[in-house]
Amino acid sequence: MRLFNKVCNTIIQVYTYLGVVLLCVIVIACSTQVFTRYILQDAISGSEEISRYCFIWLGFVGSAVCAQRWSNAWISIVHDLTKGRVKKWHGIILNVMVLICAVILLIQGIKCVGVTSRQLSSMLKIPMCYVYAAIPVGAFGIIVGTMQRLVNSLAGNEMEVGA
Repeated sequence: MRLFNKVCNTIIQVYTYLGVVLLCVIVIACSTQVFTRYILQDAISGSEEISRYCFIWLGFVGSAVCAQRWSNAWISIVHDLTKGRVKKWHGIILNVMVLICAVILLIQGIKCVGVTSRQLSSMLKIPMCYVYAAIPVGAFGIIVGTMQRLVNSLAGNEMEVGA
């Protein structure tokens, strides 16, 4: 169990670092765009597209981190009002639902990457499959984080909400 948690935590840590790097790229690209457009009166082509694609990746990478930390969007009133076994099973059901959605997202994301492999972005001329690869990569991270929560919950080692 400890090895499983260590592997899952390492994967999510990679996603966290990737998210930080993507956020830095977004800040640099947007700052450069603003500086060149308004100060130099000549915008750099492609910086807007870079920030847009990094933002897409950041959304999917961040959702994987949120899934592991149980900070994804959910209605907590039922969870807060229940106690004991009902609360535990409510958490398990929620994790299973997130897992099912993530598996569907992974499968469809892989299909989407295949379909967009020949399409190029308008400004940078990079294959759009690199952009759409964020879907299966994010879905994989969601699966890892949710499986960790689910396995720990079933084993009786409840992870802290938001931990």
